[in-house]
Amino acid sequence: MMRRLPAMLVLALLPALASAADLPRTLDLRNPFPPVTLQAPEIERVAPGIEYGDYELWTDAGPISVHVVSADLANPDVHARTVLADDELASDGETISSMAQRTGAVAGINGDYFDIGRTNSPTNIVVRDGTLARTPRKRYALALLRSGSAHFAEFSFTGSLQIGARVFSLGGVNVMPSTSSEITLLTPEFGAVPQELGFTSVALAPTAGAPPFAAYRVESFAQTADGSQPAGYYLVVGTDVAPDALPAVGDAVVASGTLAPIALSQIADAVGGGPLVLYHGAWYDDPDGPRGGVFDHRIPCSGAALETDGTLLLVEVDGRQPERSVGLTRPQLAELMRALGAQDGMAFDGGGSSEIAVRLLGEREAMLQSSPSDGNERRVANGIFLYNDAPVGAPQRLAASPQVVRAVPGAEISLHVTAIDDAEHPVEWQAPLTATVEPAALGRVRGDTFVAAAPGTGVIRLSAGTIGARIPLEVAAAPARLIILPPNPNVDPHGALALQARAFDAAGFALALPEQMHWSASGASIDGLGRFSAGERDADVRLDVGGRVATLHVSVGSHDVGVDVASEIRFLTFPAGGIGSATAEAACDGCIRLTYAIGEQEHAAYAVVERELPSGSVGLSFDVRDDGSGAELRVALRNATDEQVLLPVATLDDPGLRHVVVRFPLGMPQPLRLVGFYAIATRALPTPSGSIVIGNVRALIAGSQ
Repeated sequence: MMRRLPAMLVLALLPALASAADLPRTLDLRNPFPPVTLQAPEIERVAPGIEYGDYELWTDAGPISVHVVSADLANPDVHARTVLADDELASDGETISSMAQRTGAVAGINGDYFDIGRTNSPTNIVVRDGTLARTPRKRYALALLRSGSAHFAEFSFTGSLQIGARVFSLGGVNVMPSTSSEITLLTPEFGAVPQELGFTSVALAPTAGAPPFAAYRVESFAQTADGSQPAGYYLVVGTDVAPDALPAVGDAVVASGTLAPIALSQIADAVGGGPLVLYHGAWYDDPDGPRGGVFDHRIPCSGAALETDGTLLLVEVDGRQPERSVGLTRPQLAELMRALGAQDGMAFDGGGSSEIAVRLLGEREAMLQSSPSDGNERRVANGIFLYNDAPVGAPQRLAASPQVVRAVPGAEISLHVTAIDDAEHPVEWQAPLTATVEPAALGRVRGDTFVAAAPGTGVIRLSAGTIGARIPLEVAAAPARLIILPPNPNVDPHGALALQARAFDAAGFALALPEQMHWSASGASIDGLGRFSAGERDADVRLDVGGRVATLHVSVGSHDVGVDVASEIRFLTFPAGGIGSATAEAACDGCIRLTYAIGEQEHAAYAVVERELPSGSVGLSFDVRDDGSGAELRVALRNATDEQVLLPVATLDDPGLRHVVVRFPLGMPQPLRLVGFYAIATRALPTPSGSIVIGNVRALIAGSQ
């Protein structure tokens, strides 16, 4: 039976120990985490009190790539803070690596769920430098207190507006009214006030105090239906608020508000998220999380967790990449947090938003360390970032990346070498750098590159005057495991494909490979770089590295098969209860009509068909009668590992009939299920309404018929 938790989880902050932020070198992972066969962890200190761990796990469910940053918040040289994309709530979004580099962070992770593709605003509480930037929703958040401790809490807000002798309830800060009888307060961080039918916007000018809870003077009035208003200070008044209750131009307005269960005066920064997944070292099924707590599908995921001594963990797990990382369910994320030493933890936004950036030892800037499932870094709304506040000192030693060199003969590995001080800051040094390989037969250093020559183990010794470093070295005669990517590829006749190889030693660590290798192909051509050129028929590719052989079948061409989508259809919206319908189109055999009215209460509208696609499906084609609404049309799929995959199709901006072809990402685990078609707003046109017809739906199957 699910227990309801107190609104706040408080972890006692024990006296700081030297090892407070140390990450475990081995993870004791238990059910429901899939059985682990190999662990290949690489852990390094990136700043005083801050460690980064890259855990490559080989499990019965497939590989799982885990990235963790631990921070001892009791260390005076460490601080954490919230960063907003472009320092605004409404924005075009910003990548985590950009936020880290812009603010000088040593690490950062994506934060809250957000209004993706429209305002990109975070959906839960935001506090920055002690200022409330957005009021909370009923979902857990991470609060960083001025005292230096961190807490998870499900916040509530109570606010008021005093206008002369009258007092009104304040519904929120930097949110539009959720009911027609509500009044909310907007600040410049909100961005432009959207055009919303019936609402009144009251322009304000601060006169005393620190916004948002300050004194204001009423400047002017406008109907939001008349067009958007520029960013500024506003009251937004619902349609059912009596006109005689509104202030007059020149009136004074005083806004006040409180947070519970932690007072705003105690909070330095806060970022929303949820659900809570770990409570007192055990899985917690949080009903306030997106889609409930369990959401038992493997996805890329991110989260924050706290140990009993106050150590903060930022956790990211890659997913939707079967040969790299298959992702985790929420109960498995909770188990991972427990194995890392946490007692309590919550999830941040996941899927393509899951990203973590770290400034590796010796690097000048934080760089993306995770592998985003979108294929590139997504622009997100906000995140939590860590900073090294220790003063910069004199050079004390050299730091090299990679910290361990693992390769096969012929591989060339770039060595990034710099000097660091006692606080791990990169600093300049004057003496020339020398490098020697011991034993010399393993290879040589040419400029800033190590060239592997013969199998064996040893070290690369670096020196620059009085400072130096040593890099452990492993040159393997052949990989223990060799794979070719992407898996199950399909190309058109005479098409081209760039193939890649990944190699691993017996412990599961990645091995660097030569640029030129022994590739061969039957029925096609391939060069030493893995550049494949197809013929007319399927081909088989072979790669030999030191006697270890990997093979790959490449299907060439495709044929199509009709898919019935009109016999059983369901309509749904996100959030639920929106306006519209999904029905069979009487005037078109096998067609469906999707009608929608996207707005503040309807972000997306779905025609759910739930059809199994034939084995080997590599794409989908169909006709769509475009309504010109400006919405974006997408396809929703579910793969063999029960992951939902969302693929863009077209922007509905060209009225009339068109034929579209959607190619699926290479390597998607088969079989696939077509979940349905859906329309979603774009930021350029945030509230489209319309009706489209979809027909002649056909699955594209790899290989000729």
